[in-house]
Amino acid sequence: MNNPQPDLATILARIEALDAKVEFLVQRQHKQAEMFEAFTPILREVMSVATNKLGDAEKKGWFAFGKELFGVTERVVEGFSPSDVRQLGDAVVGILETVRAMTQPEVLQIANETTGVLTNADDVEPIGIMGMVRATRDENVQKGMALMMDVMRQVGRAAQAVKTARERSPMAQRRAKLAETLGPKARKGALGTERTPPPPRAVPKPIEPKKSAEMPPPAACAVPSNKPAVTAAVIDGVAFTADGHMVDSKQWTEALGAKIAAAQGVAMTDAHWAIVRFSRGDFESTGASPNIRRITQGANVATKDLYTLFPKAPARTIAKIAGIPKPAGCL
Repeated sequence: MNNPQPDLATILARIEALDAKVEFLVQRQHKQAEMFEAFTPILREVMSVATNKLGDAEKKGWFAFGKELFGVTERVVEGFSPSDVRQLGDAVVGILETVRAMTQPEVLQIANETTGVLTNADDVEPIGIMGMVRATRDENVQKGMALMMDVMRQVGRAAQAVKTARERSPMAQRRAKLAETLGPKARKGALGTERTPPPPRAVPKPIEPKKSAEMPPPAACAVPSNKPAVTAAVIDGVAFTADGHMVDSKQWTEALGAKIAAAQGVAMTDAHWAIVRFSRGDFESTGASPNIRRITQGANVATKDLYTLFPKAPARTIAKIAGIPKPAGCL
């Protein structure tokens, strides 16, 4: 059975419905175009303001600051674990709580009153021992003294905790091991009868050492032993003997010499380095560590000036700092 064909009226009705929908879409498109046209000046103004703000931020260094801050964050992520960051957060919270406690009205009032006392310090009459004893009868003075003792006790406890943490750090342990290997620093005072220390001598200026050709050969007693050096300790990859000298002088660098000098209590100057460099050069050319006589002759420095620069066992101290073996027995 054939389907009935729609009549002309039905077709016209559908065409009118489609025409109404098309008209609606056209009107809607016109409204959107009008809205975009109305917003275009506003968007241009917003973009202009934003561009100016970004330009000002760049001139003030905000972008550079953000870049560096990102770098800091990256280094924190690479160098610290989440537990470290958590501990830092706990510490920050503790700091903020301390600040909040210190900014309470009653604490600020005490601080203001204390400041007023210090401001008018010129008007306070001095008192002696008896006056201080009488003042301790005052209840407020007693409370203040108790408070000060408690504060001092807490400060001492915190200082001890900081000292313990520093002593347990890897850097402090390596420094202590190096100082123990190289020997104790020179004592500031001698045991027994106290003597008035001599006036400080002026540190001599560095003098140009003599050339090797002008130096006589080292004395026979300056020839070191042929026995191989025995390693007693290895610090940062460098071997030291039991008496604090380097096993292999070729590993020496000026940076290592500076560390050894610090462990020996010697503050290096140009005069010190001139003598150390002469000693190393003389050892490399003769195969023997120079003694005091050879150093004074080769470095053109007086014996008293040598003792001023290196007060304790100059020849041995210089040898340690220069990274060369211990000089032989003669002075």
